[in-house]
Amino acid sequence: AHQLSESAIRAETAYAGLSRKELSEKAAATQNIIGGTVYEANRAVHNIEIPDSGDAERLARASDATKFVNGTGKNPFKDLSRDRLDLIIYDDSGRYTVNERRAASGEVGRQEYEWRKTVVAKAQDEYNRTGKLTHFFSDILEHYKSLPTIEQAQYPDAYEGQLEQLIELDYNYLTNKVEGKG
Repeated sequence: AHQLSESAIRAETAYAGLSRKELSEKAAATQNIIGGTVYEANRAVHNIEIPDSGDAERLARASDATKFVNGTGKNPFKDLSRDRLDLIIYDDSGRYTVNERRAASGEVGRQEYEWRKTVVAKAQDEYNRTGKLTHFFSDILEHYKSLPTIEQAQYPDAYEGQLEQLIELDYNYLTNKVEGKG
């Protein structure tokens, strides 16, 4: 908890003056470090990385994260909230190992996948019942607004406005009619 509190303070300070574009660039750079070609080129180094700490719990978590990213263990960040996961992922202070950050990113991916499965099932039901996807677009917009700022910055600038327009149209795909404002 203390480590996450420190990460929250660092994130607040680091993000305060950044534009959406700069946040997006930071996110892309981080994703390359923890999941891209840069990660793969340095995998062996990341696998032996140990936190500069005497805290047994912290050392065990880093070890568990390395096991997880190598397919031999459970994710130590399973079921942590999205906000907290993002604090770990985007904390480039060295307080977390790269494999901890990668494991946190893996949990975000797992949670996003589960959310998407649920929302797509609801969309199929909505379409079959009404011919519309208005609630589907509303669910997506609500989800988008719930994301941490650094994740929102990874979407196109007009994303929120486009979803709002689709909701407002209330389009019926079976009758090809706009049933809302449009």
